[in-house]
Amino acid sequence: MPNFSPTEEQEEIRRLAASLASEQIRPQGRQAEKRGDISPALIQTIAQTGLTTPFPEIYGGVGNLEAVTYALIAEELGFGDGALAMNVVGSLMGPVAVALAGLESQQEEYLRPFCDEQTGLTLRGSFAFAERTGSYALADISATALREGESYVLNGSKRDVIHGAQATLRVGLFRVEGVSINEGICAFILPAQAEGMRIAPDVQKLGLTAAPSAAYSFEHVVVSASAMLGEAGSAGVVRAATFYNILRAGVACGMARAALEYARDYARERYAFGRPIASYQGIAFIVAEMAMKLDAARLMLWNAASRWDSGVSGVELVRVAEAAQYQAMKIGKSATIDAIQVMGGAGFIQDHPVEMWMRNAAAME
Repeated sequence: MPNFSPTEEQEEIRRLAASLASEQIRPQGRQAEKRGDISPALIQTIAQTGLTTPFPEIYGGVGNLEAVTYALIAEELGFGDGALAMNVVGSLMGPVAVALAGLESQQEEYLRPFCDEQTGLTLRGSFAFAERTGSYALADISATALREGESYVLNGSKRDVIHGAQATLRVGLFRVEGVSINEGICAFILPAQAEGMRIAPDVQKLGLTAAPSAAYSFEHVVVSASAMLGEAGSAGVVRAATFYNILRAGVACGMARAALEYARDYARERYAFGRPIASYQGIAFIVAEMAMKLDAARLMLWNAASRWDSGVSGVELVRVAEAAQYQAMKIGKSATIDAIQVMGGAGFIQDHPVEMWMRNAAAME
């Protein structure tokens, strides 16, 4: 039977992320939603932990990238606030894609600035994955790249690209036209401006307001072949996409755990007819089912992350990572909704964060 117990080092990192979530991220969640972004002070605090530079030391990073470690980190950040967690994850994924799929020259050019103590704080990455007609699944990618000489012509669209409008490093997933989905998935470093490329910031969002996002559209956009990360169908591109699925699943599990614990504590303190509402079966069963589903989703997440770390690749890795994300998204939505049900009318009042968590969870899809 698999053993998912974290190592001593991973547990220490998890505790660091948990402390950051409870002391810094959770208290700033509502304020960040009103601001529409993370505060510069919080960015600096997170950067000082080294959690946002899991890149080779040769470029100034803190070391190797491990999915299990970052699944634990993502859950703790999501427990603090899902929108701020996705703000951090969304920025991280641009350079992560370069680290996993890029050539050495591309890594040198793009990773070193993100690891620089002075300039790194001001830089944002982005990772354009999902499209208007699809989810966060590689099989749903329909945006195409057609080779023409020393260039590629890009067509299609992307949605919910976190930091898509202001990122200094934009990475997008495409499918090479005329090639099978398994062999044709590729990633490009996108220009800030190009003829036929439109970037439209998302406005009046229901949730994840603190993680500013944008939509992309591509109509015969010509980019240099050197903008491709590695080559089409490379294992690095697939590993980058599955790593993003794992991080999103971790954030969703953290949001579900936050909703579970908040609803549980509220049910213990709220009295009706002379006793805590937690003592009534109708409430107790809801909370128990939330806990059961969260454990199931978390086990799928840890399984996917451990397989990623062990070097599993191809269809098997895609399957377990996408399944973990799907289940985590389901529990993230259902747990936040159930928390509001437990709290009744109080769940919709902004004195409590649960209504914000519900909107954030809904916006994750």
